[in-house]
Amino acid sequence: MISLLRAALALVAALASPSSPAPVPICDATTAVTLIGMDTDSGRMLFSVPAARQGGPAWVVELDGAASLARAHPDPMAGRFGGSVGPGPILAAVPCGSGCVQAIRWSDGTWEPVGDPLAVPTASTLAATYDNAGGAWLLVHAAGDQAGQVKAWGFRLEDRQWKAKGGIATAAVGQPQALPAPQRRDGVVSGTALFSASGRPSTWVTGLPDLPPNRRGQVLALTGTSAAYVSADGVVYLSADSGKGWRRSTWTPWGSDTVGMWRQGSDYGVDLPFGDHRGSLQLVWFDRRNPAEERVLLARLEQDGRWLLVAEAASEVRSKNGDRLPVSQVLVPRRDTWVLLSGCAATAGGSGLVLRVAARSEVSAPRFLPIALAAKAPPPG
Repeated sequence: MISLLRAALALVAALASPSSPAPVPICDATTAVTLIGMDTDSGRMLFSVPAARQGGPAWVVELDGAASLARAHPDPMAGRFGGSVGPGPILAAVPCGSGCVQAIRWSDGTWEPVGDPLAVPTASTLAATYDNAGGAWLLVHAAGDQAGQVKAWGFRLEDRQWKAKGGIATAAVGQPQALPAPQRRDGVVSGTALFSASGRPSTWVTGLPDLPPNRRGQVLALTGTSAAYVSADGVVYLSADSGKGWRRSTWTPWGSDTVGMWRQGSDYGVDLPFGDHRGSLQLVWFDRRNPAEERVLLARLEQDGRWLLVAEAASEVRSKNGDRLPVSQVLVPRRDTWVLLSGCAATAGGSGLVLRVAARSEVSAPRFLPIALAAKAPPPG
């Protein structure tokens, strides 16, 4: 099985080289463009794009940190686990048999094996990230219980081997399932669990908001002893003492006294962007108070406890031929950079990503970013 994996990786390596234009569409407005992972140091992001038609190739689309260059590489990795979000090259894993996974890392347009295969429970999920000291981590999560807890085990890459760092029960695991820990330079967090290279796993919060099962959400570690909890219905709770006490946030981008006036879930919605949450809480507000002009508002909680409205924009992009392309993903590849992705579009000249970039309190105009094919890649479709 491992030899087959290495052969597949070698195939991708042989195909990957400097890019050439993509004259034929590899995706369009109906294609699901799914984030694999992101390197929060460089801002590089990888997306999975399925085959345009049955029998055609699937793709990994690589977007650079400036959101100015997109390249497509053939992707033979069926069954791959989701990739890392953290300060390092993107890690993922592929199955290598029953109860076995092989870690892989994106490098120069291809996946390469990292460390030896790992034995994991068959009914489990896997998440990858890096700590702030540069160490790579794999976290394995077993099936949960009715109380919302799961069992998690941590593995850190040391001397080219995945070294076990213990296991612990955790709760309020979100997306991403693993992130660098602001409390420990050599640590990572997953829900309420803290793993570190130099100590045993521990729980970094003493408690969570008391919510019914249908409202349970995810917890985020902020700076110092601060923590945030975002419920399943988008309500934000904040703690200044590592979870000993929680208070509900009543702030909205249009005034802190309007929570009772507007209905959350219908007049507006709140969500977490996918990406870099190292020590800060960043939120996306979908303002539907005027249904004809829905807007996206980007907000950040500052370290002094003040909320900052970073930027706002229309929630959809309209093409020249009248197509409406709503925001499909809000991504934060780096702390001060937001990417509003409206999926893929096809033109006579080929495929491209439709996106806007928010930085320094401004949202760029919608941009069609052509996707270039890696040289020697087979024709799409």
